[in-house]
Amino acid sequence: MNFIFRGKTVWLPVVGTVLLLPLFSGCNSTPARKSDPAPETVYIPASYRPLMKNIARSGVQKAWLKPAQIRNYSRIVVAVVVAPKQIATTGWERFSSRYLAADYDEDIRYLAKYAGKSFLDAFKKSRSLQLVTRSGPSTLVLEFALVQVVPNKPVLGAVGNISNLTPLGLLLLPLKLTWQGDSNDTGGAIAMEAVLRDSVTGEVVGVFADRRKGKTAIFSLNDFTAYANIRGIIDAWTANTVTMLDQIRSGKQVRIKDETGFVVFDS
Repeated sequence: MNFIFRGKTVWLPVVGTVLLLPLFSGCNSTPARKSDPAPETVYIPASYRPLMKNIARSGVQKAWLKPAQIRNYSRIVVAVVVAPKQIATTGWERFSSRYLAADYDEDIRYLAKYAGKSFLDAFKKSRSLQLVTRSGPSTLVLEFALVQVVPNKPVLGAVGNISNLTPLGLLLLPLKLTWQGDSNDTGGAIAMEAVLRDSVTGEVVGVFADRRKGKTAIFSLNDFTAYANIRGIIDAWTANTVTMLDQIRSGKQVRIKDETGFVVFDS
């Protein structure tokens, strides 16, 4: 894997990310709901941004793909990238106890390593693409860039979940769920941009972008940690990317199962 961190490039095979992954506490998460699209595009080349559009059931908010060209490839290299330019966050989005123990750069580096491991697991299930570590004929490169991370607020999450179990909390629950559903960062949020290229010529054959937030739930164990929801979002992205490429390679129309944005209990 070609790991790029704030403009500095380090070669890191995807297989090696398993050994580099730190042990973080917290439960695995179910996938999250989409938020509003990111306010800007910062990694996808500017000439391709006007070509992107909403594609129903694509699993992402915006995409531009060349299916006929993608079908010519049987192998893929994945490069998880921390984009040198990150999408700005608001003061409220930065208001998290997580930053008392860590900083943004440290956390996004961890999440990039997690994404590498997630892709490794996801491509084991691919029916048509072999994950490799070197460029060559019939080989795609997927540049998967993390462009914004908003950690969950564990203290507020804990208070909110516990209050839902009280008489007053149950009375106010409809209002709280409505607010959580309308918020763009409830439970944490993350945005990504991706570029698909020919590994030899560099020709771009697809771009896509998405932003998601944690699920809205009456009670969520994931709200007690900073990144459980975001790890679930990353796992959904990697699985959906493999499904999308497999469907394109088989000549099918892309059909990614829509995910519900609300659950009663999330763990």
